[in-house]
Amino acid sequence: MEKQAKLAIATVTSQDFVPGTLVLIHSFLKHNPWFKGDIVIICDSLEVEKKRLFQVFPRVIFKRPSDDLLLKIGHLCRNLPKLFPKRQRFYSIEVFNLESYDKLLFFDSDMLICGNLSEIVTLPQELLACSDNPYEKTGSVRNKISYKWLPNDQKANNPEILPMTFNSGFMVVGKEFLNPETYKDLKRLIDTSIFDKIRTHNTDQVVLNLHFDGKVTFLPAGYNLILSQSPELIKNDRIDTDEIKILHFTGKYKPWEATEKMDELMKDPYYSKFIADWHAEYESVKSKVGK
Repeated sequence: MEKQAKLAIATVTSQDFVPGTLVLIHSFLKHNPWFKGDIVIICDSLEVEKKRLFQVFPRVIFKRPSDDLLLKIGHLCRNLPKLFPKRQRFYSIEVFNLESYDKLLFFDSDMLICGNLSEIVTLPQELLACSDNPYEKTGSVRNKISYKWLPNDQKANNPEILPMTFNSGFMVVGKEFLNPETYKDLKRLIDTSIFDKIRTHNTDQVVLNLHFDGKVTFLPAGYNLILSQSPELIKNDRIDTDEIKILHFTGKYKPWEATEKMDELMKDPYYSKFIADWHAEYESVKSKVGK
């Protein structure tokens, strides 16, 4: 009998992101009843009371980033203090230290799962993700040094170009990359000499795209639909709402935070549906955790 693959899902959370993490896991399990693997939550300072909320889910494991990763991040932030508020974004690198699994699905904690992901779990490729190319910038490429977008006509014979880049908010990672060597190589890229030249807001996504350049199999946009980009896709008939598997609430405004911007979006007939979907999921999980 063929040995069953050992699977896990993983995410990064913090005190402020607990509502998002609860919704992420709850919506994933609702749409993916086939999943029987571990749920790995990467964090470094979650209060005991917050951790108890996750007892409603099976097989939850809390994982602290390794001391070596924390030291690398700390050194970077001492040299570049502007990165300190974003330091926990680098915790996604800890995923590649989870070498006991055969395949792992990583999600940002500001995602809502809207569909079944079983089809992509069975694909043979070792790294699956979606493009990070904003659809109003189709035909652009990123510069390796600054990570800024450049016109596609600068692509030819240019060693400083990343021809295709991905959003690291959702990744399916196979056994080939879940090992100490990959983990070490990724940590090496968390370096002042690299990030001192970056001219975008990106953090872990820079590290991952530099290392995995040319090694990614790209998924359809519906597997990581960024809320701010989705109107453009749907307006141009490039995606149907039925194709949305994962909705990604990127940016500083999160659906669990009461802000004027979120109130404004709730008045928009397009955005309000997705935000309402998130809140419906949140109410459902709150009724189970008793909060």
